[in-house]
Amino acid sequence: MNRPDGRLGLTRMAAPLAVWALHFVAVYSLQGLACARGLGRAPVAGLEAVTWALWALTLLALLGIAWSGRAAWRARHAAAAARPAGDRRHFLPLLTALVALVAAIGVVFTALPVALLPTCA
Repeated sequence: MNRPDGRLGLTRMAAPLAVWALHFVAVYSLQGLACARGLGRAPVAGLEAVTWALWALTLLALLGIAWSGRAAWRARHAAAAARPAGDRRHFLPLLTALVALVAAIGVVFTALPVALLPTCA
């Protein structure tokens, strides 16, 4: 969370990576359950229900990461206006925004098998 003085904490900086990790575990767990137990294999609008659930999880993860990255980017610009250059309070918001970008790439990479492969290939 943002501190009262407007700085970002380390927990806030790691939040996009936590979302990526949760997405990774959820996608592969749900995929495994769908294959092993036949959950969500009924077709809905041309795709299996589990595929729709995986796309929904991916969208939620990307929205959470984008929200975190946008908040960091806004905090960076707010810090730039109020503080001298070289202050470390410029670094953490920039690092958080870059971590959010890396986490978004990771989520997309994790979701590629959902887009390219059938549920139980």
